[in-house]
Amino acid sequence: AEVLYIDTVDRGTFLYTAGGVYETRLRLYELEEQLAPRDFVRVSKSAIVNFAQVRSLRPDFGGRLRLTMSSGEVVVANRQYVPAIKAKLGL
Repeated sequence: AEVLYIDTVDRGTFLYTAGGVYETRLRLYELEEQLAPRDFVRVSKSAIVNFAQVRSLRPDFGGRLRLTMSSGEVVVANRQYVPAIKAKLGL
């Protein structure tokens, strides 16, 4: 519940919370499988967000979405993942 989003950078997978950043040995696809029943959604090739922590959504260039997290950080959702986000919203 405290995880804002999960990101992969330079072959490392990191969990971001309001209080810090934590590295995990699990791959992003493994975390995606484990978190599927919860409120997490894949937003790009390298990121998964906790949808419960999304404060706002705004359209961006090229069909992308800008997700502002409860911490104020912005995560960009690539256009190929936008339909999954819209489905999560019931649109």
